[in-house]
Amino acid sequence: MITARQIRWQPIDILPPDRQDGRRMLLWEGDRPVIGRWDAERQGWEDPEGMHLLEEITHWADINPPD
Repeated sequence: MITARQIRWQPIDILPPDRQDGRRMLLWEGDRPVIGRWDAERQGWEDPEGMHLLEEITHWADINPPD
């Protein structure tokens, strides 16, 4: 049987400061999940592939490896 763990979404306003170190994270933007990272120079969340800023981030979750 295949099972999946539920994603533990947290509001972006309680994001710990250590998560703004450039690591890739699972973010909720508007109505969809995206992979993003904090860009300290631009002071915003960005798409690590396209480098465009993500404007409507409301929640975050760590990306965890498989067990």
